[in-house]
Amino acid sequence: MKRRVQSYAGHGLALLALFCWLGMGAAFAQAQDGSSPSPSQEISVSELLKLPGKLLAEGNNTKPTGSLKLLSYRVEEVALPHPTEVTIRGGKEQVTRAFRVNITGKSFPVRALPAVVWIDEVAVGYGVESEDLDAVTAVTFDQALFRDGATLYLSYGDKKNKAERTELPEKLKLNKKQQ
Repeated sequence: MKRRVQSYAGHGLALLALFCWLGMGAAFAQAQDGSSPSPSQEISVSELLKLPGKLLAEGNNTKPTGSLKLLSYRVEEVALPHPTEVTIRGGKEQVTRAFRVNITGKSFPVRALPAVVWIDEVAVGYGVESEDLDAVTAVTFDQALFRDGATLYLSYGDKKNKAERTELPEKLKLNKKQQ
């Protein structure tokens, strides 16, 4: 009986090694294909966070404010690698750029609920925390949200809960060149 168990275990390891080898071969063949993403493919948030951006607005507050100890903001325009179809305010649109809204703070707590970035009464999107938890970044394609004097907020949870938002101490101020 002992020999049979060892024999089956040996076959299991051999099959596992075979599947790994086949998987690596398929991945290598796909990488050698040289194909680039088609324009209909979506771009991921992680890709959008890495692309270079053009500064549209930046605050300069240094005094932590509110329960989340918010400091300031930065808004950047990002050129997309290819036109992408997105939904903006319920309608489909073809866009060639995105906007990153970055909110800084002293140290954001690790939570089970996602961070939500707001501009005025609109939830821009769920935020991604930086590695050192001193910034949260959300991405939107809706340029109409950006106007001088807009209020920026951060909350945790869903995009409908306005009661738990913390307001940034400074209003959005676009660079003169962008207006």
